[in-house]
Amino acid sequence: MNLNMTLCVGSWFDEINNIECLISRIIGSIIISVSIFAIIFNIRFIYWSSYHRNVRSRHYSLIISMIVSSISVIIVITPSVFFQCLHCYRWCSAFYCRFEGFVSFLTGCVNMFMLMMISIIRYLTVIQTNRQKKYFEQHSFLTVSICWLFGLVFALPPLFNWNKYIPEGIGFHCGLDWFDRSISSRAYFTITFLFVYFIPLIILFGVNIYVYCVIRRLLYGMITMTKSKLLLNLSDQKHSLTSTTSPPSSSMKGQSQKFDPMISPKSHHGSSHLVVRRMTDIVPTNQIMRLNRLKADRRFALATIFLVSEYLLSWTPYAIVALFYLFNVEFLSQRSILMTICAFTAKISMILNPFIYIATIQTDQLKAMLYCKKCSCSHCTVKRQIRNL
Repeated sequence: MNLNMTLCVGSWFDEINNIECLISRIIGSIIISVSIFAIIFNIRFIYWSSYHRNVRSRHYSLIISMIVSSISVIIVITPSVFFQCLHCYRWCSAFYCRFEGFVSFLTGCVNMFMLMMISIIRYLTVIQTNRQKKYFEQHSFLTVSICWLFGLVFALPPLFNWNKYIPEGIGFHCGLDWFDRSISSRAYFTITFLFVYFIPLIILFGVNIYVYCVIRRLLYGMITMTKSKLLLNLSDQKHSLTSTTSPPSSSMKGQSQKFDPMISPKSHHGSSHLVVRRMTDIVPTNQIMRLNRLKADRRFALATIFLVSEYLLSWTPYAIVALFYLFNVEFLSQRSILMTICAFTAKISMILNPFIYIATIQTDQLKAMLYCKKCSCSHCTVKRQIRNL
């Protein structure tokens, strides 16, 4: 037996060298800083949204679910990870390791399923299937419950000896036992990668790219139609304005030239009001509202694509390293610090997920919360007017 090996929760780990200790302390400092910021932001958002109930979006339940998962990671995982990274010492507690691994894997699955649900809701909104859209909006709590239920389906089996939660990487955090080669573990890994990563990945990219292309096509068609209608009406207005201000007959030519300096300003002033009044009728109000709605949908689609890409970029390295562990690739299995870096990146993504979602999709609410600005919603405006009476 190698004397440089340490037994921790039934697994042998190499002793931590100076480079791994330095990297761990840097990662631990980043995690504790991110956790402090996230917990303050989450509490601030809950307080702000409880006061401004009228401006809650239809995805409010999903945002609260993200906040719950973020706070769970902060409370359960961050303290132990920070102290282990700070002291470069493994806290080998079998019960706490199983609990930490369960919470980490559960919140990761739930976040993936919630992103998939948000994309599906956006897809139903764009293709205007009112029945399904109203169902998701009226049963948002049920949608969140389904996400957590599916997360439990994949996170509970390791607690019942279908694989297990053990320290991974250099041993400062806990996850699935990727070195288990039993038939049950292989079947569990296959099902998990298929239904928790690959299928949601295909749905996320396929749905969001399709939604963005549809919105872009509709927006381009609406803008083109509006411009053509605007040019047509402007040409009609110019033609009518030219006919109404044409020079009079030859018998009145001298008289019109005499009074032209006095009449011209009034006539142009009246005609400009006429043009402005008719210009407001060029594009119907419902068409303008539809155009603004499409622009908002395009911003939302771009924000959703950014959020999904950020989340997948955070979890894909961890999934790739886990697959290499499964196939026993010696280059990665001998460098456990890579698994630790990828796992901590995924945990930071789960912690910051609510902030990233609100920052990319609800920027006005974010500015009002962070800078303590006066809310411009109708509810707060009416309250301020009543208060000032």
